[in-house]
Amino acid sequence: MKYVLAFFATCYFTAFSFAQVPTEKTLLWKISGKGIKQASYLYGTIHVLCPDQIIIDTSIKTAFYKSQQLYLEIDLDDPNMMATAMKTMMMPDTFSLEKLVGKIDYDSMNTIFKNSAGMPLSLMGKAKPLLLMSAVFPAILKCNPDGFEKHFQTMAKARHMELKGLETLEYQMRVFDTIPYKIQADMLKNMLYHLDSARLQFNEMVKIYQSKDINAMQQLTTKDPAFGKYEAMMLQNRNQNWIPVIIAEAKAKPTFFAVGAAHLGGTNGVITLLRKQGYKAEPVFN
Repeated sequence: MKYVLAFFATCYFTAFSFAQVPTEKTLLWKISGKGIKQASYLYGTIHVLCPDQIIIDTSIKTAFYKSQQLYLEIDLDDPNMMATAMKTMMMPDTFSLEKLVGKIDYDSMNTIFKNSAGMPLSLMGKAKPLLLMSAVFPAILKCNPDGFEKHFQTMAKARHMELKGLETLEYQMRVFDTIPYKIQADMLKNMLYHLDSARLQFNEMVKIYQSKDINAMQQLTTKDPAFGKYEAMMLQNRNQNWIPVIIAEAKAKPTFFAVGAAHLGGTNGVITLLRKQGYKAEPVFN
C-alpha cells in the first residue's frame, strides 16, 4: 500500500509542479504578491546578438521605466570587474590549450582562430577555452556582436538607476570551472572545426529566442550533448541562488531583472521557483 500511496503522491506533486511551469510565449514577466508593494519585472535576454536583432519594444521600456533599479546577472558597473576578469580568466600554470588538444590540433585551431578572431592563439593560450569561444562570435554571427545587457546598462545610467548583480563575476567563473578544461578545449575545437554548423545552430537558437519560447530555450541547454550534464550547475543552482535576492529586492523597491532566457523556463526555472514560493509571475505581452 505504501508504494501505491507513494506513486499517487509523486503524481500529485509532479502535476502540481508542472502546473507552475510557464506555458506562455513571452520574454517579459510581471512579479507581484506576498509583500511586494509595487510590481517588479523579469526579462529574458540572449547575451550575444547582432545589433539589428536587439529590439527593446514599448512593453519592455514601460516595465523598465516603472522600475527603480536594474539587476543583471553580474554588476556591469563594478569598477573592479576588469581586474577580476583578468584574474579569473586564465587556467592554472599546469594547463595550456596546446597540452589539452595536442600540437597537431592546436596548430590547426590556431590557423582557424587567427582567421576568425584576428589574433593568434598564442596570445590567449592560457585563457580558459570557454572564454576563447567569445572571440569567434563575430565570425559566426558575421557582425560586431551586441547584447541587451549593454543597452539596459545605458538606459539605467540615463535615469540614474542603480545597477546591481545577482551574482559576482568570480562566482560565475567558478561555475564555468566546473566544466573540466579538457572538455572546454574539445568544445572550442569542435566550434572552430565546424564554424558553418555553429552558425546554423546559433541562427536556430536566435529563431527560438525570437519566438519567445522560454521553455524551448531552457531545453536547448539541457539537451545539448556538451552542456547538458552540467545543467544543474549552469542553470538550476544559479536559479535557486537568485530567488532570495529577487524576492528581497522586489520587496524593497520595483526592480527590473534581466537574465538569460534559458533561466526562465522549465520546472527549475526562475518563474516556476517564484510561483512555488507563492509569488505571482504573470506574462506581459506586446
